Amino acid sequence: MLFAGIDIGTTSISVVLISAVSGRPVRVATCANDASLGGNQSWERLQDPRRIMERVRGLLADCREEWPDVAAVGISCQMHGILYVDGEGQSVSPLFTWQDGRGDEPMQGRGASYARHLRECTGYPVASGYGLVTHFHHVKNGNVPTDAVCLCTIGDYAAMQLTGAAKPLMDPSNAAGIGLYSRSRRGFDEEALRRAGMDASILPPVCQGTEPAGRTPDGKPVACAIGDNQASFLGSVPQLERTLLVNVGTGSQVSIFTSNDVSPEELDPAAGLEIRPFPGGGSLLVGAPLSGGKSYAMLLAFFQEAGRAFGASPDEGEIYARMNEWAREALRRGDEPLQVQTQFYGTRQDPGLRGSIRGIGPDNFTPGHLAAGFLKGMADELMQYVGALPEELRGIISAAAGSGNGIRRNPLLREMLEAKLGLALELPPGEEEAAYGAAVYGAAAAGYYPDVRSALSEMRKG
Repeated sequence: MLFAGIDIGTTSISVVLISAVSGRPVRVATCANDASLGGNQSWERLQDPRRIMERVRGLLADCREEWPDVAAVGISCQMHGILYVDGEGQSVSPLFTWQDGRGDEPMQGRGASYARHLRECTGYPVASGYGLVTHFHHVKNGNVPTDAVCLCTIGDYAAMQLTGAAKPLMDPSNAAGIGLYSRSRRGFDEEALRRAGMDASILPPVCQGTEPAGRTPDGKPVACAIGDNQASFLGSVPQLERTLLVNVGTGSQVSIFTSNDVSPEELDPAAGLEIRPFPGGGSLLVGAPLSGGKSYAMLLAFFQEAGRAFGASPDEGEIYARMNEWAREALRRGDEPLQVQTQFYGTRQDPGLRGSIRGIGPDNFTPGHLAAGFLKGMADELMQYVGALPEELRGIISAAAGSGNGIRRNPLLREMLEAKLGLALELPPGEEEAAYGAAVYGAAAAGYYPDVRSALSEMRKG
């Protein structure tokens, strides 16, 4: 018996089939997410949901030999973004991704941005890219599609397409990800929506347990889509409790699970920690910089442009390898390090904040010191969130897991993080952590295990 996990990421899409006996992947299929659409504005970040589904179906077709043995399907998706669907469950808009910047545009007649106005109006800590900030912008500018009946995440849309459902069902992990989700109400805060001038009827129902979203035509249960952060946690850690996950991909996060209720009042507002619902119960405390691996990619682009100026065109993989070699050599030399603040893309609390490079001198203004400074800055930014965790959680961390290509493919960054944590970063058995976690959740949602904790425990035994 196999369980399938689908992960719809920003830049790639993956399908993993894992064995119920060994817990190990027996098939991994991955492709680029080539669904990006050009926008009329520089701040638009759009994708074509129909193209995404073409890619998903293509990957599932690649797994057709094993498909008869699949007992359940789970879905993970890039968080925060939304699209609109009609009464038949078909998309009537692009996917407005988590990177979409319309929420940071100044609101006409208000001076403040749409995101800031919605925060002040509702009291919820939303930011540009959150689905309901995007929807708020559309409402205020008359841009909601006329045939839109409901909005949903790309994962909800995939579940609808696979099951033939006409209306989405949203997991709390994704509901919280689009904003204005009330943990106490276990649903969207309709009063806050009304204060902001938005009609709650366009929002999908939120599932209250682990019930499947539906079944495929051949009868396989499909779980409600869950957020990629939660799925990556499930696919990376050996156990839910006492384990810190450090993920570095396009973005980055530190995450820790708690089964206890944590009130926002218990957290330092300036620290930027988020409380995210966990599929099946409990919460993740998450610190999520906006930069992450994008910071190192920005430095790579700088080196690429410099190389082209001198007639060289090394490929991306070669430059990354050289950057890591340069950084390690610079650290061996023991020169005064550069101090790099890596908030190049701002923070959720202050989108206008920018990074900085300080301490430049004649001995450390080299490509290697620059690369080492960027890596150290990325590690320091993540560790600030670890330090902001409540003492009762921080004090019981006994293991750490690492995920994402920034951890897997950059041993120097991994070493820096391990040194700061005082713990080894255990890597999960497969590279597609979010897809693996989606499969684990799919198995629990379909009833093959009593709960998510049992599913993880049994499947990681192998």
